[in-house]
Amino acid sequence: TVGRSLLNASQSVRDEAPFLLVLAGTPGLPAHLDTMDATFWERLGSGQLDIGLLCKEAAADALARPLQDQGIDIESSALDAVVKASQRYPYFIQLWGEALWEQQQASGATCLHADDLDAVRPTILERTTTFYQNRYRQLEGRDLLRAAMAVAPVFQQTEDVFDNHIDTALEAVASTESSRLALREQLNALGYIWCPPNQPPPATWHPGIPSLMAYVRQRGAGSDAAT
Repeated sequence: TVGRSLLNASQSVRDEAPFLLVLAGTPGLPAHLDTMDATFWERLGSGQLDIGLLCKEAAADALARPLQDQGIDIESSALDAVVKASQRYPYFIQLWGEALWEQQQASGATCLHADDLDAVRPTILERTTTFYQNRYRQLEGRDLLRAAMAVAPVFQQTEDVFDNHIDTALEAVASTESSRLALREQLNALGYIWCPPNQPPPATWHPGIPSLMAYVRQRGAGSDAAT
């Protein structure tokens, strides 16, 4: 109800004055917008920007530029290490940036090195583990855990993309094409898998966060062993 009112109000305001409405951070945003009966949204053309994993250059820039704006440098090898450790996932880049900023504020250093990375790794591990645990509970609560575990090994076999093998993997937990499609879309909404926008068919799927898949496999295997 709130979303419908907000979107329709923005349409009315736009007739009289320039108006910018930004909605961000919501998995499956287009599906949510469809439930708001704000049909003008789909007529805005290229107003939607899908963000998944960043390229290496963008990830490095997202980490280095805010520090540079404050007169702080980061050694190139240390920056490369952070980009790799973050897996170019925006939230993890944010975690690293926050932790490195806190480290710099404590040390007063004007250039961050490998020692600074080592100093913040325990904090990063704690925060990412909490993130993994929350995602695992979401998968479990939405009855997606079996699908998530079935999909995870495909990434290890194909290194960086799923291609169409994701549907084959889902055959182990869903007998019909429609149910496999529903599972795929739910995993996509949670950010477990990701498809870059504006691709010609067939879609090429990527792991949303490779280390999350490793966590799901490890914890899931441990649960199976316990039972």
